[in-house]
Amino acid sequence: MATQEHQNSKDAQRKTRLINANCGKWESIFIRIGSSREECERFPCNLSVSEDNGLIEAQLTYQQSGKIARSAFREIPESMQIEAAGHWSLGPQFLTQEFWTTEFCICRPHERRRAIVRQRRNWLESMVVIVEWRAGHDHAAFSGDLPRPIYLSESRGETTSTFEVMADGVSLGLELTLFNTHKQQATTWTWDSASITRLYGIDNQLIQEQARTHPS
Repeated sequence: MATQEHQNSKDAQRKTRLINANCGKWESIFIRIGSSREECERFPCNLSVSEDNGLIEAQLTYQQSGKIARSAFREIPESMQIEAAGHWSLGPQFLTQEFWTTEFCICRPHERRRAIVRQRRNWLESMVVIVEWRAGHDHAAFSGDLPRPIYLSESRGETTSTFEVMADGVSLGLELTLFNTHKQQATTWTWDSASITRLYGIDNQLIQEQARTHPS
């Protein structure tokens, strides 16, 4: 009983962190980067995230078409990681035996940077970079339009591949790093000094926070 109460309290704390950092109305720019490592399309959206009596709902409106996508959940998904600052990640959603997608989000009080990543253990297939700011607040990173086109600058190490998000030869402070050995795979999304990492074992299953060892 005590163990269950402790888990319920922990889950409630995680949910509160998620709500506090992410609920509200957001202006968004979605930028799709293909396997060529270059921007292939972008589109503006409006996002509303709300919580009512424990139910978290998200409504995404595509400005150009008016299309609306909705999602909702009451219990935090088992595969969702939530950091103390409200940063989160979710996945993997397997597309094939080798490829999966994961979503990452790093939060600031009035801005977020998200990435939807399609990858395998040691290869980035494509990604969507999402720049967001709260409705009614100036876009702190870019006073005008987001520079275009954006692209990825790739650097490789023995066990890592790092993809830095660039525009006009200048870093936008965003990067994705893939780490891979025969025992572990990690994907890290970084915005300036903040980052969030998902770590997988040899079976491609997520290694939960309490069981982690840092990649080395």
